[in-house]
Amino acid sequence: MISVKQFLLLPAAIVIMACTPMGSDPTQVELSDLAGLWDSSENNGVKKDLIYTRVSSAGAIIEYDFDGDEVDAGLNCYQVDTGALSVIADNRFLVTTDMHADKNFEVELEWLDAGNALQVYFVDENDPGKISRSQIWTRVADESMLDDEPPCRR
Repeated sequence: MISVKQFLLLPAAIVIMACTPMGSDPTQVELSDLAGLWDSSENNGVKKDLIYTRVSSAGAIIEYDFDGDEVDAGLNCYQVDTGALSVIADNRFLVTTDMHADKNFEVELEWLDAGNALQVYFVDENDPGKISRSQIWTRVADESMLDDEPPCRR
């Protein structure tokens, strides 16, 4: 005999199973899932380097580095640089850009906080099995927040 509790749980379990794609892995980072604006700020000692990174669903990257923060101590504008992100393998991506000393580097990504944050692991260029450093990026809810900010003139 089925209890009332079991009777109510059965339809809920069926709905959950039906709505979950077979073989999907919630830890798998897809390029299209990265689309949006991320707070990719970095700590430099006790100072914070204010940086935002916009990723398109096709893998284009735009990095906005605020020139007037404690680290850069410059003007009230953003240094804007571009790049691209492409999939190498599961959760491993190649970043191609002119915004950093290394023009090509690999990262591994891991979802945190139900997709609202990313752990970014920078792969050691000399030993692809090692991680050289990592940082956490958080998703920015207001994707238009940088639309009216002035870029720095070069």
